[in-house]
Amino acid sequence: MRILLSYKIVGTEKLGKSLTDDLSGGGVRFVAEHPLEPGTRIQATMRLPGRVEPVRFLGEVVWAKSLTSSTGSLSDSGAEVGVKFLQVDPKDREFLMQYAALYTPPSEP
Repeated sequence: MRILLSYKIVGTEKLGKSLTDDLSGGGVRFVAEHPLEPGTRIQATMRLPGRVEPVRFLGEVVWAKSLTSSTGSLSDSGAEVGVKFLQVDPKDREFLMQYAALYTPPSEP
């Protein structure tokens, strides 16, 4: 499910935008514009279809995978990251879980 996500790296002025690759009630996966290391915290906002108010959260990078460029070399401009939610309104978390359940394709047997 591709949802617009805007983020700010806590303690810096670095801002980024991405589309989510995966979403659950516990966290989100996306490609970050900046290299992010595990332990990095972000303040983020997601705008979900059918909802007026955005979902805001504080998250922490739990894993990061460097991207490779078209030449096969490691990219220094970003990474695929998994971020766990540290602070998110309980109502927003419930909405995210329901949204993820509706839009996650069934797994193959």
